[in-house]
Amino acid sequence: MTIALVTGATGHIGANLVRELLDRGYTVRALVRLSSSLAGLQGLEVRLCHGDILEPHTLDDAMDGVDVVFHCAAVYVNWAPDEAEILRPAIEGTENVLRAAARSRIKRVVMTSSCNAVGFGTDPERPLDEASWNTALHLPYVRAKVGQERRARELAEALDLDLVTVLPTGVLGPHDHRMTPTTAYFRDVLAGKAPLLPGVSNLIHVRDVAVGHALAAERGAAGGRYLLGGENLAAAALQERIEAVTGERPSILSAPRWLLMAAAGIAELIAGLRGVEPAISRAMVRTAHGRHSCFDTRLAGSELGFRPRPAEEVLEDTHAWLVSIGQLTAVYNADYAAAV
Repeated sequence: MTIALVTGATGHIGANLVRELLDRGYTVRALVRLSSSLAGLQGLEVRLCHGDILEPHTLDDAMDGVDVVFHCAAVYVNWAPDEAEILRPAIEGTENVLRAAARSRIKRVVMTSSCNAVGFGTDPERPLDEASWNTALHLPYVRAKVGQERRARELAEALDLDLVTVLPTGVLGPHDHRMTPTTAYFRDVLAGKAPLLPGVSNLIHVRDVAVGHALAAERGAAGGRYLLGGENLAAAALQERIEAVTGERPSILSAPRWLLMAAAGIAELIAGLRGVEPAISRAMVRTAHGRHSCFDTRLAGSELGFRPRPAEEVLEDTHAWLVSIGQLTAVYNADYAAAV
């Protein structure tokens, strides 16, 4: 029986990955901090290993006898009072995990990177693939994911460690108890409180991301890099799919760049005085405006057999999850109900 250790097991991807591994017959250990909420792991037959990726001495016992490590731990936020809160876990924490895996002679490490490490294109007719690396490092989270993956690949080669990286696109779906920025944004869109961003988006069900991690462990090439994504949807097409789920058609943001930059500057000033995260920042505008989350994900299909579900199901399950945790009000769409 394969023994797996999952770091970041209480997070959105981690909690779904634990479920997928258990369904596949793995014995699962979850690396959790003493302060972590265990809401995402309730009722699961998983061994809890208390540790912290920023404390190397806590990792060896958790990895003893493990066959594969799934390194999902990360700080997914767009802002922090000190950027080191985002950068250190990504880079230093990953170094600690890989060194511990090498000491324990782990057979394979699957690391969760992000489409942010690939980047966002300016031409929707030319989707980016795994050969691309993001050079627009405005947001600390983007710098963290690029730095994490580059350092991981460098260190894995030096340690002769079998490393595979998977790069999810816009992850949505159940068991997101802490509300990632992606889920929070779509909560507001689904509630009619925020417009859709213009351009192309790529959404992926979190359970498909979990399947992709397992496939990477079982079938991925040593040193492989795999984008895990779904359909590339223009804003108008995404509008239609959201309307099919909620009965409401969200608007599409049409403000010019200069206006968004001005609004972001004001938001940053107010947030700075209050010591809170700005709703929008100039770094966000530089990262997203005029860009497309448009990706060529065929490699995961051909090498891993990855087959993600359609965007409609991603949105349906996200809506249902948000309703179940009280973040959205249930809606009744007669046309949608009749169709299913």
